[in-house]
Amino acid sequence: MLRILREHASSWMLRGILILVAVTFISWGGFYLLREEKHSYVAKVDGKIIDVREYNELYQSAIRQYREALGPSFSEKILEEMRLKEKVLDQLIDKILILQEAKRLGFTVPDEELREAIENSPAFQVNGQFDSRQYERFLRLNRLTPEEFEQMQRESILFSKLVNLIKSSGGKVSDQELFEIYLFENERINLNFIRITPESFKRTVTVNEIELKDYFQKHMEEFRVPTFAQIQYLTFRPSDFEGRVQVSTEEIKRYYDSRKEQFLTPKQVRAREISIKLGGQETPDQVEEKRKKAETILEKAKKAKDFASLARQYSESPNAPHGGDLGWVQKGMIEDSLEKALFSLKVGEVSGVVRGSSGFFIFKAEEVKEGREKPLEEVREQIRQTLIKEKAKSEASRQAEDAFYSLFRSRDLENYSREKGFPLKTTPFFKEGDEVAEFGKNPSFHSSVFSLKVGEISTVVAIPPNFYLLKMIDKKESRIPAFEEVKEEVQKKVVEIKAEEKARQLAEDLLNQVRKGKSLRELGKEKGFPIEETGPFVRNAPVIPKIGPAKDSMEMLPSLNEKNRIPKEVIRTKDGFFVFSLLDLEPADPNRFLSIKKNLEKRVIYQKQEEFFQTWLKDLRKKAKIEVNQKML
Repeated sequence: MLRILREHASSWMLRGILILVAVTFISWGGFYLLREEKHSYVAKVDGKIIDVREYNELYQSAIRQYREALGPSFSEKILEEMRLKEKVLDQLIDKILILQEAKRLGFTVPDEELREAIENSPAFQVNGQFDSRQYERFLRLNRLTPEEFEQMQRESILFSKLVNLIKSSGGKVSDQELFEIYLFENERINLNFIRITPESFKRTVTVNEIELKDYFQKHMEEFRVPTFAQIQYLTFRPSDFEGRVQVSTEEIKRYYDSRKEQFLTPKQVRAREISIKLGGQETPDQVEEKRKKAETILEKAKKAKDFASLARQYSESPNAPHGGDLGWVQKGMIEDSLEKALFSLKVGEVSGVVRGSSGFFIFKAEEVKEGREKPLEEVREQIRQTLIKEKAKSEASRQAEDAFYSLFRSRDLENYSREKGFPLKTTPFFKEGDEVAEFGKNPSFHSSVFSLKVGEISTVVAIPPNFYLLKMIDKKESRIPAFEEVKEEVQKKVVEIKAEEKARQLAEDLLNQVRKGKSLRELGKEKGFPIEETGPFVRNAPVIPKIGPAKDSMEMLPSLNEKNRIPKEVIRTKDGFFVFSLLDLEPADPNRFLSIKKNLEKRVIYQKQEEFFQTWLKDLRKKAKIEVNQKML
């Protein structure tokens, strides 16, 4: 199969369909930049070189991902704070170490395993089957030979084999440990707190010119003017091709035959229900009591002619006033256990008591519509329109790819537009995150634009429903403005800092007084601050009620208990500083442990596996000789 793949890897290209393979490529720096790099090394791992090109590819790929994820919030400062350069290098070093260890242990990837991995990749499949043309186009678009791609895939499989083996060796947890974790995580705490906002101190803050200039000199990067870009772009619209494509009778029939499940009208049941709710906090005895109540109601339902009256009298669902009317229900609309019971009923039949995730249910089927398969003639036009749109999209994509390869050297979009008739437009200057006509704030668009140099063109950018080729025609690079340009902004910033410092000092002073024995309520009354309560919440909640997300505080909460009610530090959130203490503590209900044990076990095992793997990886690093070329970073 590998030989066949190689032999057919010579026809022209399709856009880079990445999906699963993209993960591998991004992880391994597999995409080749269309620029020349000076060949040097960034690091050596046991003598094996990580060259500049490989490092830059992975680094730029990571930047693109963060641009798309963060949108307007993206900045160079964020990359510095994340230490992205170091993380990317660590990733490449880890790759080498893991592959070396896999080979040392005798791990291999037979040709048959490699062939199956490539064939089974969704990126190379059409209608669930491997398509050699997709494979060939992918290689061509990414300027890869089959041998290069196969080697990358072989390494990826080898990497995964060893990583999975190591992780599976470190994921053991006892029932006792799980139970203790459950008790701790589900213990509920209630805090009382005082909120101190920096905003209330701004009117008391004074600043002078010297302070402003000093702050500006030390923090110029905060006031940097972002990069602005101006681009030309060609548009390839599938809608322009819809009138040109042809769909044959045979194609419509093939589509229908291969997707008959799409043209099924599912079975539907019009039903009523009576439900007895469970809140999740009941003891086993309370659950049994509710089950018996439902059984009693069922006996009445079997004898009564008016099921709706019983629902109005006994049901605890919101639809009880309407006689428990569920309307028409089809498969997939309710949970499996309830669905099975409901869809087994004939018209007029009443189900038994059925246990669901939220309680006990009794159903009555009032009408049933059996499912049916729509004939071809009924859906022929629907299929024809679907195929027209698919073909038009494929043709627009192909035309965009042809344009990219035609323009790769000349980069003359204007001449191409005149010759081929594709629309060419020019944007005004815009910065990253701005709303741009036709593109909006699309992260893929901004990522593609701001990775270009003046005169460069992008690869095909797919922003549904259209495809685009972008060319950077002008760029105003980022700059540090003069002080006078941003004086008001600097003043605002300095006032905020001073106000925050005053708020922090007051909060810390209040906390110190509490730690010395003064109650928070007494202190609040004395200083004129209202005392608030969070209400009960679990310690590992992502957000503290009425306080908000506070990452640092999450590390303090586990230490609070009956004997230690006061934290060591105040909490800082976007809403201010918080001085708090433990007010109440509610132990977890041990009876609920079994209901969540399975999911808890999965999470704990995953965490243990990750910790075990990272420890193993650190040990590999200690044994290796790693030399980093800091100048290249």
